[in-house]
Amino acid sequence: MRNQLIKRKRYRRFSYLTDIRGIKSAIGELRGFGYPKQPKLNKDYLPQDSDTVFNEEWFIKTIKEKIAHHPANSMEFPFEGERIFDEPLVGFVKGDDSIFPEYKRLIGPHHFTPEEIMQWQARKNGITSPETEDLTVVSFVMPITRKTRDENARRDEWPSERWAQTRLLGEIFSQTFVREIITFLMSKGILAVAPDVTPMFNKKRYPHVGWASPWSHRHIAYAAGLGTFGRHNFLITEKGCAHRLGSFVVNLKLEPNRERPEDIHANCLQHQNIDCLKCASRCPVDAISDDGHDKEGCYQKVARSIKYCNKHYHIFIYGCGLCATGVPCESSIPEVLKKRASIVD
Repeated sequence: MRNQLIKRKRYRRFSYLTDIRGIKSAIGELRGFGYPKQPKLNKDYLPQDSDTVFNEEWFIKTIKEKIAHHPANSMEFPFEGERIFDEPLVGFVKGDDSIFPEYKRLIGPHHFTPEEIMQWQARKNGITSPETEDLTVVSFVMPITRKTRDENARRDEWPSERWAQTRLLGEIFSQTFVREIITFLMSKGILAVAPDVTPMFNKKRYPHVGWASPWSHRHIAYAAGLGTFGRHNFLITEKGCAHRLGSFVVNLKLEPNRERPEDIHANCLQHQNIDCLKCASRCPVDAISDDGHDKEGCYQKVARSIKYCNKHYHIFIYGCGLCATGVPCESSIPEVLKKRASIVD
């Protein structure tokens, strides 16, 4: 025990200065720079008979294998060896899906369409941008492990240490393995791009919207049929709302593998007229109510967590996630809604 205490005191001391990864991650997310250079498209690649078939099955298998076996899907001291994420969900949405122009109206004109972000990647590689109908967005849900969920569910003011590590290391891991996939595809002459690791990506306050990004993994996941929105604004999937999301665009025609619910709140008890609001009771700043989600109040609380995470966990990160843990939709769609859906079917 004494050795553990000594190690904790020494571990990443003065993280405001020494946790370079955390600082770079925060700057990249807010300012869109600091990421590795984009891989170059191999424009001279000649297809071989032995080439991999890049179909839906390949993407699902590859993403699942990355999350199951990648060394970066791992916690650090004092949780060395623990996985950050469990087996993912993977979905596809066509680049010319009518939902993307609709997002321009609903989210704001700042939100990229697959065509727009791919045009950027095509220009960088000196080629003509593919047609919209030739694009697919690959979306994935990475469920957070039970240990992390349980630990965070016991907190009532600030995120737990496992949750803080997940917020930083999980984001870095997600971007790392997606870059690996993008690099491999580009080496095979297939244009691909991950919008959230490009200079085009930055979170900021947008007019009439508040804090937002130009590429919302949540909305992409909904478009791919992976879940629906809760009162807390998290996406409630068949593996719950305690997760991290990711997505990227490829110049391939892949078929959607899930049906998108018309009701954007189909998996939320409160929205389905069943009294819940457990997420509201979990929020330490009352940013959630039956009237909606106060994004600014939520942001201010999350921003203050940087100081807490640095002091207690020696990690430069912000986070919360209290409303996504200790709630009926934490690890699955609430049972009553699953039963209701089965009766309808």
